[in-house]
Amino acid sequence: MAPIDRQEVRLRLPAQLKKLAKIAAAENERSLNEEIVARLERSFGHDDKDRQRAARLLTEALAIIDKGGR
Repeated sequence: MAPIDRQEVRLRLPAQLKKLAKIAAAENERSLNEEIVARLERSFGHDDKDRQRAARLLTEALAIIDKGGR
């Protein structure tokens, strides 16, 4: 398996946010770093694409409805 390219990033967090992230990491049996990475990956994942697709389909549906109402 090829090694994953990792970059070091210095990050400043509000104390409360760091505390919440540490709690979540412990609950998920991960390190703080692994928890932050997992959450970042999830924020850029398929959910965003699904929301964009849903918004596009809704816009198209509303356009069709508007044309029928004239």
